[in-house]
Amino acid sequence: MTAPLKQDPASQQVLAEFRRTFATEIQPVMEAALRESRLVHFARVLLIGEPPRYLQVLTEFDGDPIDYTDFFRLKLTEIFKQVFTLVEGAPDWEQLNTRVGFFEFCQKINPEALGTNVSRDPNRGYLFSAYGDRTVEDILDALGAG
Repeated sequence: MTAPLKQDPASQQVLAEFRRTFATEIQPVMEAALRESRLVHFARVLLIGEPPRYLQVLTEFDGDPIDYTDFFRLKLTEIFKQVFTLVEGAPDWEQLNTRVGFFEFCQKINPEALGTNVSRDPNRGYLFSAYGDRTVEDILDALGAG
């Protein structure tokens, strides 16, 4: 997801606070939700540009994309509610806060990946995986951490 950020001074001030508190307040909440999901292999959050012009959330996950986005809409409501107030062109939270509305807006700001997907989801573009289509569950079980 690559979200274009509002550039007005008030939004940039809120974004500066988001950046300042990310490691201590937001990251622990995200960490707990990501672990609970047992869907996500990797996750990263980036601000692109200075001043920030885009917020990017990069993940690799297992399963159905609608189930995935809905899990995080429900588990990280307050974080996404705050983030989307900073996103240019985002509908208000009442419109986004549905299973389909959240998924559709996330897809709208999700750049198309290049290439052809070699796994089950033809819309995700090319993605190399050193361990094939093994899921987070498969890997945790193999490590004895399941």
